[in-house]
Amino acid sequence: MESSQSKRSASFSEQTSQPLSEKDMEELQSTLPPDKKLKAGREYIWNRKSKRKAEYWKYYLEYVENGKLRAESHFIDNDWKLNKKIINFCPISSHKGEAIGKAVEACLEYWGIDDKLFTVTVDNASSNDVACAHLSRMVRRTGCINDGKNLHVRCIAHIINLIVWDGIKEHGVCIDRVRNSVKYVKNSPARILRFKDLVQKANIDSKSSLSFDVPTRWNSTYIMLETALKFRRVFSGLSLPDGEDLNDNERPPEPEDWEKVERLVLFLEGFYLLTKRISGSHYVTANKGLGEIASMYDMLNNWEQSEDLNFQAMAIAMKKKFDKYWGDVDKMNKFIYVALLLDPHSKMVIVELTLTDMHGPEKGTKLANDVKEFAYSLFEEYRKMYATSNIPDCGDNMSMDIDNSKGVGSDYVRKLKERAKRLKGTSGYAISELDRYLNDQLGPEEEEQDALTWWGKNGQRYVILNRMARDILAIPLSTVASESDFSTGGRTLDPFRSSLTPKMVQALLCTQDWLRAKEVPIVDVEENLKELEEIEKEVQRGESNDVDDEVVFVDSLV
Repeated sequence: MESSQSKRSASFSEQTSQPLSEKDMEELQSTLPPDKKLKAGREYIWNRKSKRKAEYWKYYLEYVENGKLRAESHFIDNDWKLNKKIINFCPISSHKGEAIGKAVEACLEYWGIDDKLFTVTVDNASSNDVACAHLSRMVRRTGCINDGKNLHVRCIAHIINLIVWDGIKEHGVCIDRVRNSVKYVKNSPARILRFKDLVQKANIDSKSSLSFDVPTRWNSTYIMLETALKFRRVFSGLSLPDGEDLNDNERPPEPEDWEKVERLVLFLEGFYLLTKRISGSHYVTANKGLGEIASMYDMLNNWEQSEDLNFQAMAIAMKKKFDKYWGDVDKMNKFIYVALLLDPHSKMVIVELTLTDMHGPEKGTKLANDVKEFAYSLFEEYRKMYATSNIPDCGDNMSMDIDNSKGVGSDYVRKLKERAKRLKGTSGYAISELDRYLNDQLGPEEEEQDALTWWGKNGQRYVILNRMARDILAIPLSTVASESDFSTGGRTLDPFRSSLTPKMVQALLCTQDWLRAKEVPIVDVEENLKELEEIEKEVQRGESNDVDDEVVFVDSLV
């Protein structure tokens, strides 16, 4: 994935690396900004104890100062199977948008797919907006469906995260009280045994166990609250710390706190399940996007009518954030609407019903007509691209009928066949294929098959439209599923990771991803919470690289 020059640089650097002396360390620290010196010192001590080469330092500084880029390619193959491949994991020069855009462009050029870019799914950040603008200019040069106007896809899971945090921050006190109670129990083996004893005496039948949350991950907070709620009677039997010297949020949960937590868990459950549904990387999610957004809209509307003023205020705050991202239809990627249209169990009728529910009959109907018009214009682009080479030639049957009825020579028949072929290439002929699809009945609900299975069986009936479906249904709606590649039953970067260069890390991650034959489900937060806790502890101790990953999901034309 690198140029030959960068490969030589890596090879040379590894061959000439030497152990880092204390003097070298002092010189190295003098070049670091103040906020990095302490971390560098910790890493040096750890490095000496493990007797690893100083080669790590050169790349460590690149990682700290520059960050990492991770890119995945999503596409549907000829067998109508969704494919996800990590195609890059490398340092980038900075977190600025242009640098990210150029890094992605270089990756695409290396793989020879810079002319096949369809969409890019990224988190909601200004730098990613700039990166997508850069890539839009690139695809206008190389050629792209819709001229790259809908290239930028915002990660739905990330937006849900922003929406949820705007709501639950209103309940910080009761959440902190439960969190501190869980920590109090789990930080002592004796208290854990006492807790288990009380669980048995209370005849609480639950396979769940108390778990810490990762405060920056609201879904883990939801799991912590849901689990703790099952043991609320047990907590009341413990001698939890209390006193005048404690802050309000450090006190034990009171009955009204548990009541709030109970309502909060009920409220968050819908968002938790929604996030899991749209975060898959081994099944299509594009056709589910609009429906899930509408489902969220409906949940918030119902909670806005709640008699509980606290939860009413929470829903209003979340609805305000919802409207910021999804209230204005013009800000949404139009491919999300077309993806639902291309779901054989939904088609245009579900698109229109969804839009009228969200925006009212008048505006919803107008928006539905706009979606249909956009779908036809998109289909016209595909017709121009694929019609000539892919529509079966039915001219022989036509020539026999013409020859018998007109009694003319073969030259006249040949000319008529040529005219017939040209006629098949006009928009009037091609659009009838989309009309036929939309006019066909919806797929039977009893048929338990996803959209890809349906298109795999019926795609040959729609020669051009199935090309369009393959591209649009492959769009990933979330970058969250990328975490599953770091949770494969073991740590991808183990305690000896200091000896791995970025190129080696890239090779390991990409190779592991490509060789993995079985489908890997999305991250199950319940199963991986303990691992997340350990990672968070390492970050706090300074044992992990203090950088963020830029995650880019690339949907490619096949």
